[in-house]
Amino acid sequence: MPWTLTSAVARIAGLVGVSERRPAEEPVTSEPLFARAFQRAVDRASAADAKALGVARDQMGDDAPVLFRAVASGAPVSAVAALAAAWETLDPEAREAVANPVMRPQSYLRWVHVEARQVDQTTCGAATMGAMLMQGDPLVALWVVTGRTLADYIPPEVLAVMAEDAPVRGLDERWHALQRALHAQTTTSAIGPVAWPRSLGTPPWKVDDNTRFAGLRFRGAIVDDSSPEALAPVLAHARRALADGIPVPLYASGDSSLGLDSVIPRHVVLLVGDTGDGFLIYEPGTARILPLADADMRPGAGRQAALGNWSRASWVVLPVPRRA
Repeated sequence: MPWTLTSAVARIAGLVGVSERRPAEEPVTSEPLFARAFQRAVDRASAADAKALGVARDQMGDDAPVLFRAVASGAPVSAVAALAAAWETLDPEAREAVANPVMRPQSYLRWVHVEARQVDQTTCGAATMGAMLMQGDPLVALWVVTGRTLADYIPPEVLAVMAEDAPVRGLDERWHALQRALHAQTTTSAIGPVAWPRSLGTPPWKVDDNTRFAGLRFRGAIVDDSSPEALAPVLAHARRALADGIPVPLYASGDSSLGLDSVIPRHVVLLVGDTGDGFLIYEPGTARILPLADADMRPGAGRQAALGNWSRASWVVLPVPRRA
C-alpha cells in the first residue's frame, strides 16, 4: 500500500507500543465559544468597562457576534467600543467581509474585489493562518479589508507588517503583506534557534505555536489516513471545532506512489465547514471553497482539488483545553 511519512510513523509507533497523542477535546457546551468569551470579559471587567461592553454589544445589534470575536481576540475595551461605533459607517461589502471572512457560503474566498490567494508557492501555510486569523480577530480583518485601525490599538500581526515598512495601500497589498509577516514568523527559530528555509513553506509544528485565535491553545497531530479507526477521532474533533466556529488547518501530501519527495506534508488548507459526510475547505492556491468527502480521505482516492491536488491528509492543527 502506498504510504505517507505520517502514516508510516503512526504505524511504527503502534508496533513498538507508543500511541500517538491526539489533542484532547474541549468539554461539550451549548453556548458558542465567542459568546462565552464575551461574558467572561464582562464578568471580569470593572463596572465602567462592563458598561462600555454592554453598550457596544447593543450598538452592534444582530452583528454582536463580530464584537464577541473582537473581545475573544484580546483587544482592549477601547478598540472594541470603537469597532461598535464605526460599524454602521463601513461600506456594506467591507462590513460583510469583516463580519465573517471565512465561514460563510461561497464558492471563492473573496473580500470585496480581492480573492484570498496565497502570494506565492511557499505561503499556503501563511495564507491559511491569515484567513483563520481574520476569522478570529475582526480588527485584523478590518485592517486587511479597509486599512483602518481603531482607538490606537494595532493587532500584533499588523504591527509586524508595519515594521517591514512595505507598501500596503490596497486590500491586495495588505493581504499579501500579512502572509509574508506570518511566513516570517513561522520560519524563524523553527528548529531550536535555527531558521526554517522559507522556500520550503511553513513547518507543520510551527502552525500550532503561532496560531492566534480566541485565546485558545492549539496542537498539531499526525493524521494516519491509512486507518479508518485512527482517522475517525481526528475528523470528529475537527467537526467539534467547526461547530464552535474554529477553522481547522490541515496539511496534505502525496504518498510513496508519487515519489519520496511527496510523502512529507506539502500543502496547507483550511477546514471551514462541516457538510455531515465531509468538509468545506478553503484551498489557498485557488482561493476556492471546495468540498471534500470523508470517503475521499483514504489511500487510493486520488488527487483532490480541495487538497490542492494532493491526495492524502497528513497533519492537522486542533484546539486543545487551556492549561489551568
